[in-house]
Amino acid sequence: MQVWSTNSGWFQIFVYENDHFCNIENKKCLDVTGSKDEEGQAVGVYGRSNNPNQRWKVIYQDKADKIATKGLDKEFGFEINRPFYIVSNMPVHRVAECVGANNMVLKRYAKNRLGQQFYFDGVSRTIRSQ
Repeated sequence: MQVWSTNSGWFQIFVYENDHFCNIENKKCLDVTGSKDEEGQAVGVYGRSNNPNQRWKVIYQDKADKIATKGLDKEFGFEINRPFYIVSNMPVHRVAECVGANNMVLKRYAKNRLGQQFYFDGVSRTIRSQ
C-alpha cells in the first residue's frame, strides 16, 4: 500500500466500521497480504472477507499500553531487563559466554563477568548480552 497526500478522491476515503477500514465507493478493505502475520508484511486493499487479516483495532495514543520495561513477558517467558545466565544441564553446569562480537562458548561461571550475563529486551523482544 502506498500513502499519498489527499486529493479527496473516492479511492482515498475509507470508513472504519465493525473492525474494518473499507473504501466508501468500492467497499474494498485494508488487508494483510497473504494473511501472513509477519514483520514487514505488505498491507493492501481487497474485497471484504471478514477474515482476521482484514480486522483492525483503533487504539488512541493516550489509551495505548506502555511498553513494559520490567516484569514477566508471558509470551516469551522471560523477566524483562533482568540479567540472567544461560546454564548448561551437563554435569559441570557451565554457562554460555559471549566471546567477541558473535561467538558463544561454554565457560565456568565467573561472578560479574558481563559476557556471561544476558537479558530479555522487552522492546525488541530479543535476548541480548550485557
